[in-house]
Amino acid sequence: MASLAINAISTTVLIYFNYKKEESQFETRLTEIKSSHIISLGNALWQFDNKQITVQGEGISSLYYIGYVRIANNDATLYEKGKNKSSEQSKHYFIPITHEKEIVGELEIGFARDSILSSIIDSAQQIIAMQLLSGILLALLLLWRVYSIVTRHLIDLKRQLRKNDKSCTHQQLTLDRPPFKDELSAVVNSFNQLTADINKELTNKEVAQQQLAETNSQLEQRVEERTQSLQTAVNELNSTLENLQSTQSQLIESEKLSSLGSMVAGVAHEVNTPIGLCITTHSFIKDLFKDMQKRFETGNISKQNFTDFMTSMEECVDILSKNLQRAAKLVQSFKHVSEDQAGEALRHYNLAEYLSEIMSTLNPKLKMTQHQVEILCAEDIELTGYPGALSQIVTNLIMNSLLHGFEGIDKGTICISVEDNQDQVNITYTDNGVGLSQESQLKIFDPFYTTKRGYGGTGLGMHLVYNLVNQRLKGTIKLLPQRETETGSESATGFGGCGYIINLPKILKEEPAKDNA
Repeated sequence: MASLAINAISTTVLIYFNYKKEESQFETRLTEIKSSHIISLGNALWQFDNKQITVQGEGISSLYYIGYVRIANNDATLYEKGKNKSSEQSKHYFIPITHEKEIVGELEIGFARDSILSSIIDSAQQIIAMQLLSGILLALLLLWRVYSIVTRHLIDLKRQLRKNDKSCTHQQLTLDRPPFKDELSAVVNSFNQLTADINKELTNKEVAQQQLAETNSQLEQRVEERTQSLQTAVNELNSTLENLQSTQSQLIESEKLSSLGSMVAGVAHEVNTPIGLCITTHSFIKDLFKDMQKRFETGNISKQNFTDFMTSMEECVDILSKNLQRAAKLVQSFKHVSEDQAGEALRHYNLAEYLSEIMSTLNPKLKMTQHQVEILCAEDIELTGYPGALSQIVTNLIMNSLLHGFEGIDKGTICISVEDNQDQVNITYTDNGVGLSQESQLKIFDPFYTTKRGYGGTGLGMHLVYNLVNQRLKGTIKLLPQRETETGSESATGFGGCGYIINLPKILKEEPAKDNA
């Protein structure tokens, strides 16, 4: 009953939140409808193009979240489809249709509440049915397993014990099953051993048998007490270990989200520049157009005026095109990297292109400094794996260099070199920063170790890198050995500062789904 109640409550909550989600997204989708249909509807109403109005209406009404569509000019309704339920339960929105800043009609859109709610309820009913069926099957399976492994043998042992009591004999107990070492077999073996000892001692001396029984009873009690104490200690240790693992996982996820949030802020700032230039150019185009329109209306257009107008328009269009392409490229790079970091999809990708996309998302952070990043990677290296993990690794290494390696250094250099090694790639990451101390070299991959304790450092950055390389990407990462010089630390490769060598397989196979039963 408790399981049914929990399923009912969780399903009701799921229906409510899914409906609210669709309802909240409806207002967002209205913006998309405005941007894609209002201009063409305005032109159609202005030109009395009923065919175009019908096509636009059909296109809007075909959207699954639309329950009612009405298109009207200032005099009458030209297109209407769906059920008109103007009430609080069915949201309706009225969007004015304009043509050259003049309102020429109205677009009324109603939210498809009934169909969406019905679809959500149908899905919830299927989920409930599957949960009930799986629960029943699991209960039957557990009952059968308990009976076949334990219950029926206990009943048989009880029967044998009763038979021994009635016959006043000390026969050994037997289990009707193949030899199998478990707790039940241990109990039977212990009982049989005790029975043999008792039978042997009864033939010699009754007193010795009694002393042996008492001693055995004391030993069993002492073993039980110690076993309980040990079990309590083991349970406490397991609980502590689970809490530590849970806390570590939460901190690692927090580190990932923090990195992604910083990347979002940087990309947003970077996109503002081309967008701002586009807005300024658009304003200039409007002024040129108004001036040319005024000359056209007064009939004062000369060939020179038109030539100057065309030249200015060509320059403006070129500026718009370049800046929009720049903004689109930034958004596309951020989209690829952020989707890969948030998701777990296994996909095929070009390593050089993906490293460039990662650097695009980090450029806002690097522009605030004089530090440089050099990438040496052949353009034909293809990998199949989890690019989001690689993005997290490269981002953490670069941010580690900026925060720790270049402390007190105004202009540093980071080099990422990739070598193709048949079925593997070797990635060498180095910087010419201050390097690592002897203690840091030994503890660099330890969780919660940081030299910035109290300054925002969690000590999980390099631990996260180590886990992603070894567990997620099935590779290896090693710290390049350093040697102390008069000017500071220097790697064994001759590149001053800190360095790592990462070996990754080119092709990863999909990991099998874990069985949660």
